[in-house]
Amino acid sequence: MIYVFQDAARIPADWLNKVGELQAALEACATLEERRAFINAQRSVWSDIKRELLAMSHDKCWYSEAPDAVSDWHVDHFRPKLQALDADKTAYDGYMWLAFDWKNFRIAGSYPNSPHRDGDGVTRGKWDYFPLAPGSVRATWDARDTKGERVLLLDPANKNDPKLMTFDEEGVPIPADPRNAIFCKRVETTVHYLFLDSPRLIAARKRKWREVSDLIEEYLQACPASYDECTLQDERRANRLYEKLVRVAGPEAAYTATARACLRAYGLEHIIPAIEDALAA
Repeated sequence: MIYVFQDAARIPADWLNKVGELQAALEACATLEERRAFINAQRSVWSDIKRELLAMSHDKCWYSEAPDAVSDWHVDHFRPKLQALDADKTAYDGYMWLAFDWKNFRIAGSYPNSPHRDGDGVTRGKWDYFPLAPGSVRATWDARDTKGERVLLLDPANKNDPKLMTFDEEGVPIPADPRNAIFCKRVETTVHYLFLDSPRLIAARKRKWREVSDLIEEYLQACPASYDECTLQDERRANRLYEKLVRVAGPEAAYTATARACLRAYGLEHIIPAIEDALAA
């Protein structure tokens, strides 16, 4: 997972006008049942900007970074629109007032977003799950302020959240700071509900790590120890490999966070492009 900048300039004005009218109609609904029925009748609306949302993540799942070309892309509501399930499966009313708010949309591959059983028979996948920390007060239709919620899922649209998770050379997601119990809990919860430790994702990240590691070894051997011994060909080769490393760690690449974890493991943090901070500035 890396930070995904939610670029308002990509959202068509006519779509915003349309959902503005839908939001007004939703607010006019008198009962919970009316609101649910109204939202269900408008299910195609969020799919209308699927391409624009995909462009923000360079055609990758916002959660897993997988460029999944064979499964359907889902427009996930980060805060579920109709019902929100806690970790103990307690069901709460969903965040219906956010049903048409594109800032609540995340592009998700079908695997992280839909129920699947893991090797132990446990159902994984985000679906309607939106667990909060114990004792956290949920926002409601009548009290919509979400700032007091202690959200356990990491959010790719929050520039700080993706930094809490990294990956090891086997492709396994791990906390970036294992000493911090809060961060560990959020990473653990995110991995569980988004099935980020599925065998197929772990295998893909492991291949990515190997690819980047091989490039790094080439890069480190590109020039002799002394600059005086370095030829023009050596310098060109080093520059070419440096550019390759920047590309495999850039936001357009699959499993960017794994590539960056590999660079950090080799002490090459300076190669990691500061894309998130530049976009958020």
